Amino acid sequence: MSADRSVIAGIHAVKHALDAGDPIEELLIEKGKRHPRINELIHLAKKAGVRFSFVPRQALIRLSGSVPHQGVVAKMATAGVMRLGSFEDWLKTLDMGQSPLVLLLDQVTDPHNLGACVRTAEATGCAAVIVPKDHAADLHSPVVAKSACGALARLPVLQVTNLKRCIEQLQHKGFWTVGLAGEAGASIYDVNLSGATAVVMGSEGKGLRRLVRETCDQLIRIPMPGLVESLNVSVATGVALFEINRQRDAG
Repeated sequence: MSADRSVIAGIHAVKHALDAGDPIEELLIEKGKRHPRINELIHLAKKAGVRFSFVPRQALIRLSGSVPHQGVVAKMATAGVMRLGSFEDWLKTLDMGQSPLVLLLDQVTDPHNLGACVRTAEATGCAAVIVPKDHAADLHSPVVAKSACGALARLPVLQVTNLKRCIEQLQHKGFWTVGLAGEAGASIYDVNLSGATAVVMGSEGKGLRRLVRETCDQLIRIPMPGLVESLNVSVATGVALFEINRQRDAG
């Protein structure tokens, strides 16, 4: 069953949206559902002036699709995704003096992973997340929204037609672009990433595409002394972005 693309489902995700002041049009709560955390959501909705109503369980299932709704769905006023202009317009307004950090996702098609990467990018202070328009998870998917926990409405997520061309534009702007690859010679812990940095993560199965890989200024790896050959893309994104934050905090 498909889901409405303008909703966030689940107690945790809805609470994040309410706490962050995201543009919620209406809160829909399962009729007869009793839970302390749902009562907390009702209190937050009243405080924020968000309209709420009680509806049958089937109505929530129709809206949330395969996403577990836990008795609550938020209908978003702007589909839960920050409305933006083009990548080029965004790039023109960027303050390079702040040494911005940007995350690029090369054909990440799993909505859980995409949402988790956006959430981590927002948590680590990224200036934007950039994804290709094709061969990527749908930004308006309720699964992406739930995994992102409200970050979609607070962080620019830009779609581009050509990721290779996008990397070249970032380089021209002054970004050092690094691609994560397991076979790279340089460890992320030995590379100085304190300046303006664009981190490029590959897809779940194939990693970085050849042209994207070749366009990056440098390929780096996350050392893994264990026997596992690779990390989930959202986990690897977290390791990389928080290591960059650690370097910046240290110096």
